[in-house]
Amino acid sequence: MAVRKGSFKWPQSITATCWTGLGAEVYGSWLPVLGEKTGMRTRLIPTFDTVSRFRWLRFGLVDMTAGGPTVISQMLEGNRRYSKRDSGPFQFRAFWAQSKTNSGYMVRGDSYIKTTDDIRPGIRVVDMRSYLANQRILEAFLVWGGHIKDLEKEVVWVPAENIERKAQLVIDGKADLAFVSPTSQTTCDAEKKPYGIRWVEVNPEKEPEGARRFLKVDPLVTFGPMIYGTASCIGKWGTVGISLFCTRADTDPEFVYHLAKWLDENWAKYRDLHSWNKYMTRQSLMEEIPHTFFPLHDGLVEYLKDLGLWTAAIARRNRRNIDLVTRYCEANQRAIEMADDRRLWVSSKNPEWLEFWENYKMELGLPRFRMFLSLDDDS
Repeated sequence: MAVRKGSFKWPQSITATCWTGLGAEVYGSWLPVLGEKTGMRTRLIPTFDTVSRFRWLRFGLVDMTAGGPTVISQMLEGNRRYSKRDSGPFQFRAFWAQSKTNSGYMVRGDSYIKTTDDIRPGIRVVDMRSYLANQRILEAFLVWGGHIKDLEKEVVWVPAENIERKAQLVIDGKADLAFVSPTSQTTCDAEKKPYGIRWVEVNPEKEPEGARRFLKVDPLVTFGPMIYGTASCIGKWGTVGISLFCTRADTDPEFVYHLAKWLDENWAKYRDLHSWNKYMTRQSLMEEIPHTFFPLHDGLVEYLKDLGLWTAAIARRNRRNIDLVTRYCEANQRAIEMADDRRLWVSSKNPEWLEFWENYKMELGLPRFRMFLSLDDDS
């Protein structure tokens, strides 16, 4: 791809969509700066409906949005709410890093549990199912050490009626372990208690087999040293997530090249305008690339090549990521056509269509989207 390095002219406008609330605060902090410095008119369309965000992106109503592995995988696999004629998989591409979050596995400071090897039958674990539909990230941790085979029979589940109760149940000695955010007020309060708190680390570099067991249960998680939250969590290995800005694959590569370049070179102009912006960096992007299943946009690829950061290993992973997205896009289109031939209503509200689509994916042997331990992880 030939990119004009000196004569590029920014388009008249750029439109982004995001999650209403925090998302609007994040975009609203840096998007006006981009407009002011480039002369583009910037528009922001917040919505509570994630399905609409990606539908708007797919059909060119907006130029960008952001997403993490869980949401993007649901869209690409056409799961449930995304299992409609116009809201399933499409050729999207990532072009920069948006934010970074971390969480971890907390025990009381005097706990007998010090490493994942201490996670054995009889452990009392805070149960999040009363307010959270899916707690795979916790169930995956419990099988890391390989000692627990039956999560229902070998684990004592301690119900928490809300997210605020998790840390307190551990501090009160009613549970041994909880999955918590180190930035939450209840976690910060727990650290100040007489016993204090400690973190059970999940480090795939030291325990690759444990990490593989984890990822078989929850394939959409990455790990790393925690970077913010309570003093006790800093540097301890927990779950670390980086969300990426995305656009369509057919978005002008020259525009994406210069957008990535601008975000990189002008970070100092917007980094302090919101706490999330401190992670909108080249470092965050390069940290995520070895792990993500998101294909990278051609414009970003050219920018990384200019920086000397593009490698054969990244190129190989990117081709495989593109190939899998393409397989899903083609399979979804074929399934819709077959459903039309059978006069089957293609809708997330139609159980017959949902079953047909799931069976067709299994028939084709389409693998689920997952995160990777490294660029060498081809399992």
